[in-house]
Amino acid sequence: MKSRRLILLALALSLALHLGVLGSGLLPEAALELPPDQDLRSISVKMQALDADEPAAKPALQGAVAQLRPAAPKPAPAKPKPAAKKTEASAPRAASEPMAAQVRPNKNAGSAPLAEAKPDASMPDAENKLASSAPVADNVAANDKDEASAPAAETAAADDGYLHPKSKLRGFPRQATLGYQVFYGSAMLGTGTLEWGRGDGGYRLEINANPFIGPKLRYLSEGRFKNKAGLLPDSLQAWRGGQSKESAHFDYNAGQLRYGDQGDKLLDLKPGAQDVFSLAFQLGLKGGELGPEAIQITTGKKVYEYPMRPSGEADYDTGAGKIRVIVFRAQGDGDINEFWLAPEFSNLPVRIQRIDKDKRIDLRAVRIDVNGAPQWKLPPQPTRKHKNDY
Repeated sequence: MKSRRLILLALALSLALHLGVLGSGLLPEAALELPPDQDLRSISVKMQALDADEPAAKPALQGAVAQLRPAAPKPAPAKPKPAAKKTEASAPRAASEPMAAQVRPNKNAGSAPLAEAKPDASMPDAENKLASSAPVADNVAANDKDEASAPAAETAAADDGYLHPKSKLRGFPRQATLGYQVFYGSAMLGTGTLEWGRGDGGYRLEINANPFIGPKLRYLSEGRFKNKAGLLPDSLQAWRGGQSKESAHFDYNAGQLRYGDQGDKLLDLKPGAQDVFSLAFQLGLKGGELGPEAIQITTGKKVYEYPMRPSGEADYDTGAGKIRVIVFRAQGDGDINEFWLAPEFSNLPVRIQRIDKDKRIDLRAVRIDVNGAPQWKLPPQPTRKHKNDY
């Protein structure tokens, strides 16, 4: 009889809690409608490893071009003209000649006499094209055509039914921010953010979960970042309501991994070890190729060892479009950690799911910023009154 009363009391409290959240205005303006879990399909798009090197800076054009390559000689006109005028007259007609034979000077050098120009056979053709002094009508028309067709190309790409970033993303991000909605089972309980940054040989990865009711959760993974080796985590720390919880410390010199609520558990540190959050970015950097050997992975509370390979392909359904993803699933000791990485969005994790015997926590992206530029955001739903910038 007593247990029945406790169950009824728990149900009443749960109902009151849900009604309170619904009427509190805490729900965000844009909320994901959870579709049913889908079966993974065979991978049709291979996830590529991303370049973490800095792109080479393009050389700046000098203020003046001292040497120019003259246009190819043309047949002499019926009426002979002075050599200088002949050169000027033949320049506009040079549009029909090979582009490698033309050089455009900088505007600041436009007053330099052509008679002082000297041919330079060592100048690359690409530079000659940029430095061409002749007004090439054909080239201008081609450029106009290319620019005019750019919006059409973007539209065509969007017609495949998938969401795409606003700009072409290249290389592994130096900085990224993802906004999530946090689900506990099938109920949305709050919002979250993921902040990624790298530079000066290190990385910092911070995850915050902000439930509507209850203590905030925070995870911080820090370590070294090497272009070839990727992420070498030094530490993982968890907080719950501002209080320190489980942690992990990677001691590469001693070859030890310390973990647990008190950091008092000890294991041998294996090569390539990752924490559960750095693992997602290591997979993204390496294009999912971490080798056939088992990877040592820690959540701070536990340590697992299992190989990481793609489990299949799926569509991340936002309700306002889909994002093609490659799913990686790590399973051991009754726990499942799942990462949905989006190849078109720099292999970033648009969904992170953690399942154990007691709970299922699901982080689903609603906003993606890369290197300070917004790339996608779930549009607001007109049926929701309360606005939340998540």
